[in-house]
Amino acid sequence: MRIVFSLGILLLLILKNSGVNLYYSLDKNTSTNFKDSPPEFYALEWKEGVKLFPQQTNLYIEIDSIGRQEILMLVDQYQAPILYTSEIATPVCADGECKLMHIQFYWTLLGEYAGFDRNVALPLTKYDHDEFQQSDYQKLHELLLDDKSVIGRRSIDQLVDKPKMRNVNGVDAISGATVARVKEAVVSGALYSCYTAWHLVYGNIQEKLKTRTLSMLNEQMIINMLYSSNQEYHIFALEKIETIKYKEHYKQIAEIFKTSTPLVRSIIAKRITTTYIETPDLQKPFWEAFDTVDSGSRSILMNYLHDAPSYVKVVLSSKLSVMSKNQLSVFLDFLTKEESVDAEIRNEISVFANSEDETYSYLAQEYLEDTP
Repeated sequence: MRIVFSLGILLLLILKNSGVNLYYSLDKNTSTNFKDSPPEFYALEWKEGVKLFPQQTNLYIEIDSIGRQEILMLVDQYQAPILYTSEIATPVCADGECKLMHIQFYWTLLGEYAGFDRNVALPLTKYDHDEFQQSDYQKLHELLLDDKSVIGRRSIDQLVDKPKMRNVNGVDAISGATVARVKEAVVSGALYSCYTAWHLVYGNIQEKLKTRTLSMLNEQMIINMLYSSNQEYHIFALEKIETIKYKEHYKQIAEIFKTSTPLVRSIIAKRITTTYIETPDLQKPFWEAFDTVDSGSRSILMNYLHDAPSYVKVVLSSKLSVMSKNQLSVFLDFLTKEESVDAEIRNEISVFANSEDETYSYLAQEYLEDTP
């Protein structure tokens, strides 16, 4: 079967071989060239007033029939690394016809997808040559946010129903419909563009980007990640940060604990009593958030009751109503083994025990009867 190449691809190859730089809107050799607005489709927080300047990385993405396309690092005015980016021009071939896809991708410092900019002058197109609409670009962005997308686990042939022969500019070509289970995830009529984009974003470049970040990692980069809004940055920073910095930045860590996901909370919860063992007051915001976090995080906290400061008993006694049956049993059993229990705590338990609205009030009643 013959392949029909567009004049655009042929022109691209000619210009590339002649040494013309087609790919960089950010001139890596010009300190006055900077990016001062977020990518049009962006998954991270953009700080107002930030300016990002390009730096070389000696990293590349290999594009079939095009060659190497460079990855740049974007740093802020203080030379702090913020993102990686690459302006891509890659062939997208379907039914024997190839067109160039122009798009600028962005990755986080850990190699995760961060967003993209479309090329207004060279818009993405669909199977029938219709240009992408704004909603289509948004759909592509949502697809690229899904690192576990079905198109990452299947070859392109497995994503298309049995093909039928058709004619493209007088050339026999193969046509197939997108399989039903994939249609919801991709832009309608643009399976091949979506497939190509996803595999560029999630290819082996991810590990290379993370490796490069690790090679230049310093304390300030870790702290910057800790104060970001990115969950993966939080996990990374919490693993890397020194114990003394846990104390210095306990307010931010407590805020992450209150607002983040169960996974991030679990990492923090397992370290609270050991990290702040010499500064028990710094544990207070974590225990006080007991009634606002998920049940799994509460259970993890309960595992460390024996190492917790004494005031934690008072804090938890005021939050009995959010405890599961097992959590309440663990807490009351813990109190049973204490030599003495403050009157304030017993009063909270008594109020709970006498409440008609509490499903597990009988457990509190049993505790009071057994510990007169």
